[in-house]
Amino acid sequence: MRPRLGTILTRILWLHLASVTAATLAMVAAIFILLNATLASFERHTLSDHAAAIAAATRPAGAGLQLDLPPNLKDLYAEGYGGYAFAIVDADGRALKSSLPSGGALFGVDPKELQPTFFHRARGPDAYFGASFPYRSGGRPIWIQVRQNLGDPDVFVDDVVAEFLRWVWWLIVPIVLALLAADILIVQRALAPVREASRRAEAIDPTRLELRLPTQGLPSEITPLVAAINRALDRLEAGFRTQREFTADAAHELRTPLAILRLRADTLTDRDAARALRADIDAMGRLVEQLLAIAELESFALLEDDRADLRAVSLDVSSHMATLAIADGKQIELAVDDRPVWVRGRAEALVRAVRNLIENAIAHTPVGGTVRVSVASDGVVSVSDEGPGIPECDRELVFQRFWRREHRTTKGGGLGLSIVQQIVHAHGGTIEIAATPEGGARFEMRLRPL
Repeated sequence: MRPRLGTILTRILWLHLASVTAATLAMVAAIFILLNATLASFERHTLSDHAAAIAAATRPAGAGLQLDLPPNLKDLYAEGYGGYAFAIVDADGRALKSSLPSGGALFGVDPKELQPTFFHRARGPDAYFGASFPYRSGGRPIWIQVRQNLGDPDVFVDDVVAEFLRWVWWLIVPIVLALLAADILIVQRALAPVREASRRAEAIDPTRLELRLPTQGLPSEITPLVAAINRALDRLEAGFRTQREFTADAAHELRTPLAILRLRADTLTDRDAARALRADIDAMGRLVEQLLAIAELESFALLEDDRADLRAVSLDVSSHMATLAIADGKQIELAVDDRPVWVRGRAEALVRAVRNLIENAIAHTPVGGTVRVSVASDGVVSVSDEGPGIPECDRELVFQRFWRREHRTTKGGGLGLSIVQQIVHAHGGTIEIAATPEGGARFEMRLRPL
């Protein structure tokens, strides 16, 4: 399974780190191989030059050889110097001349070898690079053997190669880190338009569907995606507008038939039937008003300077709803401070929310019961009833449109609490349900105080 990388920046950095690491390893390996090849070539040429110089300094002298080394080779092949050694060997493997203290050959000779040979040998803790060159002196074949002790302190070229891998990392690692830091700055700068598009996208909601994502300055690979999102937003905005217009138009069109029905209900001679019909018409009228409220809330947007006094809102709604409560044999009890409770909000929308909460509480409070309304200085409006209460499992469901439960069924359309929640959320607040000590339900509407 592929690892899931979060941001584009993370993906680019990981991929670049992998590529830089692979390139670095390949570069180090290539340099190391090149250094080794260069060193081997250098050592071959050095031994070849030494052998040629030794051959040029050699001439027959009776049954033996006379050797007059040039000054530079005398120092290199001196007895006390351990870096280089030579030997001149005949076909029988006898050393005719040797720089070794023992005067012997450096290694055995194959008389059939008529070409220079190079090899590495290890003797004890020492490693040697040697060569054997065939020559003729005085008409007889000889082999000039030379070797270099790779472990000698003066052979620094091998030490440089041996230390190369260790020291090269101290150079490469800072370079790689500097490249990654530069990558972060470059990628962040390149993705700045993408972040701006993301911030713009966060501001888009059903109340601000006219906003679109900017395409200016975006990478060409992302521009088609943003353009497709903008086209989708165009279609979404058209769909929302059509839905709002249909809801508002339908609600407005229903007002006239309802008014006509009310007039006809008043002309009925059967008063009981007329009373029942008017109750149904009133319920339908209330549903129409709620549909209109929903259509208005779809485009509701709170401004920065909107402010409302929760105390005044609750006092006004409670006074207005008291007549309805008394007509049903119930009462409203209001507890507020003497000082205003200012919150960020729009008064007309909050009036509708508080009214719906109180209407809901009146509907579920038995005859003779009391609906209690309180306003706290921290922007909390609490409305409690004396009804059967709401189980915890249903406390989220009651805010869904048209949701009902048998013991909570009323004559309402099932939209009141949904409207309340929509208003509260549009104000950046929250609404919660709790149980009262008497077993009823308490709705707490929390808004941001000023």
